[in-house]
Amino acid sequence: MIILISMFLAACSSTIYASTGWQGLSVNPDATTAYLTTGTQVYAVDVNTGSEKWHYPQSANSKINFYANPVLTLDGQQLLVASYDKNLYSLDPSTGVQKWFFSGASNRLVGSPLVTQDMIFQPSSDHSVYALNLSGSLVWKAQTSAPIWATPATQNNCGCIYVASMDHYLYEFNIADGTLMQKSPDLGGAIVGTPAIGSDGSIYLGTFNKEMLALNSTDLSIKLRFATQDWVWNGPAIYNDVLYFGDLSDSFYALNSSDLTALWRIQANNAIVDTPVISGENIFFTTESDMLYIVNTSGNIVNTKAIGGVFYSSPVIAGNSVLVAPTGFSSPLVALSLDGNTQKWMFTPTK
Repeated sequence: MIILISMFLAACSSTIYASTGWQGLSVNPDATTAYLTTGTQVYAVDVNTGSEKWHYPQSANSKINFYANPVLTLDGQQLLVASYDKNLYSLDPSTGVQKWFFSGASNRLVGSPLVTQDMIFQPSSDHSVYALNLSGSLVWKAQTSAPIWATPATQNNCGCIYVASMDHYLYEFNIADGTLMQKSPDLGGAIVGTPAIGSDGSIYLGTFNKEMLALNSTDLSIKLRFATQDWVWNGPAIYNDVLYFGDLSDSFYALNSSDLTALWRIQANNAIVDTPVISGENIFFTTESDMLYIVNTSGNIVNTKAIGGVFYSSPVIAGNSVLVAPTGFSSPLVALSLDGNTQKWMFTPTK
């Protein structure tokens, strides 16, 4: 948590410094390749065997550090990786060869981009969101009054993107030209997690004011509030109209999305900073210690698994495996069976 808090405080100032970072993780649609960011490298890893397919760059550069989850474009032709060196890199997902990079930001990139059919929306610590076409050319730029770490969100037919900022506000920008359409009232605390969109269009986000909020999409007014035990670092997952998320005081919640009443709460063994992932009736999340939790939708703990290291990124489901990316462990990527009982492989990066 020292890493996270110090990064947050630095983001609220003009300080830029070398950082040890944390892992980012994603998987391709057919669950054959995992993409891992860890420190100065990006890796493509075979999901079945744990063997390396490629890494980028070929030689590590101490000036480049990756935090964000890699993101595939919808056509599967580009892997987008945001970097601490202020650049957004486009790589060939099959080979790791660089296609282009965008260098228009004036401060570090911590959050992943939102990708639509024909556009890329990259948040930046320079208070801006950059809208690019799929060739990496700038289409428009919009600003808030504080750093942006959260990946923007959108929903069908709104013609907009929602951008959560550390300045306590949620912004709605026109997706075509970046004009400001709406701005929420002061939400009471910084927001670094991606907003989630409910089935009725409501927007859900957690804040550093120890709250989970539901906003009306029509005017971004606050519709509902739920008090948490501590800061909510990341956005919730929504499944069957239930919100699942954790906070920094080790609490994991299930809330009814219609009224934000608590269905159940469990106490984990350490701070929860990731957005959970849901597979079937099971919910997977990690803690800042070395633990993977598997909980069912009724709030019963199905399994816990000590891995090693600490976790700042979400698990990823890849076919019949769950992948986790611990920081400060002998392996930056570990594959387990979906029940958490069997370790399938540990990834060893090329030196």
